[in-house]
Amino acid sequence: MKKSIFIVFLFLISANLFAQINMVSKKIFLDSLNHETTPENCVYTRVITNYSQKSVRYVVTDFYKNGRKKMTGATLDRDNLKKDGEFIYYYKNGAKEAVVNYSEDHKSGKEINWYENQSKKSEKQNIWDPKTKKSQTLILNFWDSDKTQTVTDGNGEYEETDGFITQKGVVKDGLKQGIWQGNDLLHKTSFTDNYDRGILISGISIDENNIKFAYSSLSEKQTGKKIQKSK
Repeated sequence: MKKSIFIVFLFLISANLFAQINMVSKKIFLDSLNHETTPENCVYTRVITNYSQKSVRYVVTDFYKNGRKKMTGATLDRDNLKKDGEFIYYYKNGAKEAVVNYSEDHKSGKEINWYENQSKKSEKQNIWDPKTKKSQTLILNFWDSDKTQTVTDGNGEYEETDGFITQKGVVKDGLKQGIWQGNDLLHKTSFTDNYDRGILISGISIDENNIKFAYSSLSEKQTGKKIQKSK
């Protein structure tokens, strides 16, 4: 009899603990572009662990459909992802992909990336100036998929894939320099950019209909619209 009461007691405690966990956390379903969607159409799920508690930072973890972690870190806003501190990213097989530091949703500090086989891919230094609202990334070292180092101490040839964009070119003193070429799979365009000490000064993109668009800044490239410059 006492054993049965003890089992019921444990069950009630477990149920209460489970209810508390569900109460303080929130699950969000995301599509491939990280937009909120339905459970049926989701590619990832996001869990904000301490959602119902008033806090300066909230623990956020994204999961692949196979249940493995995709990303984990902290956000300053529980309803909108505002990364702050160290974030760890993972490949679908569970291998570590990157460790990136953020300050108020901007990359700031050291960044390390790995290939899926866990050989090191790159070492970068991200600089964010909250006063001028400007950011800069220094590419310090880079190894290709054959483990050959092509950028050493900020100088050499670099190739990267970031989301849907693949591009390659020369790095000098950690910054993009000269002609860079690449493709944007999402917008179905190819592009040729011209950099001077990490600053995009001109470029041309060509879409799937062979329509060309010339731009002279990163803002114009991203929006696809010319910006009227004040005289």
